[in-house]
Amino acid sequence: MQSYAGETTWPVGDVYGPDAALSSFFENYVQFRGYSTRSEFWWPFLFLTLVHAAIGMTAIITLSTLFAEDMVADAQDLFGITGFSPSVWLEGFGAVFAAAILGLHLLIAVLAIPPLLAVTWRRLHDSGLPGSMFFLGFIPIIGWFVVMILLMRASAPEKHHAEFSTSWY
Repeated sequence: MQSYAGETTWPVGDVYGPDAALSSFFENYVQFRGYSTRSEFWWPFLFLTLVHAAIGMTAIITLSTLFAEDMVADAQDLFGITGFSPSVWLEGFGAVFAAAILGLHLLIAVLAIPPLLAVTWRRLHDSGLPGSMFFLGFIPIIGWFVVMILLMRASAPEKHHAEFSTSWY
């Protein structure tokens, strides 16, 4: 993002590498106005996905090896059918570790939601759509597929609107 005489201009169609895309992602933490290229959206999305996957895989491996003795399995007698609904839970340090991993996931998610929402909004602006198209994601089953397809669209500088370009600050 470059600033000239107090007006913010956004790159159109520029391709960013992972480092520039991630820095733009965090610099424009809650900036909903403007435009974001595909790489400005997809690199942070990939980064966050990989971070959560790495934490999750580490937790699964750690829980299944170091804390295997803390896992308790029991078959519940549900509706008179023994073994119908098996239950698995953790006790002791395994439960503490699992709670810490869950807390880490939640912390990362809470910190990442505002910039991810903002970059999604700007990405929709860049493809010539209003940011409010994001709310299509709340349609059950197909909503997120529709939003992801819209986020994959190419930049459309000819469809950029002046109200999308003005900065809040």
